Amino acid sequence: TGSVVSSLYHLKDPQHGNEDAGFFVFPDLSVRTEGSYRLKLSLYEVVGSNVRHCKSIFSAPFYVYTAKKFPGMEESTPLSCSLADQGIKIRIRKDIRVR
Repeated sequence: TGSVVSSLYHLKDPQHGNEDAGFFVFPDLSVRTEGSYRLKLSLYEVVGSNVRHCKSIFSAPFYVYTAKKFPGMEESTPLSCSLADQGIKIRIRKDIRVR
């Protein structure tokens, strides 16, 4: 669930010497069923009334837990913290809570 469409954000990439870069941010995606998943990310170019598929890639696998099996939240990544510092509205976790 959540927003499955994102615009391009022009930001600095801290993992590559703060060079200018483009990011597509999906801050509210969620999965409701336990299991292993990969996201398919597709880039489209829209010009006037024409839409052209440019490229698709798959994310690394990630696992979704039930509430009982959930091991707790991890600290936010340096990339996530950098995006938030640059004005992207995403939730940042500074302390780790382990069950």
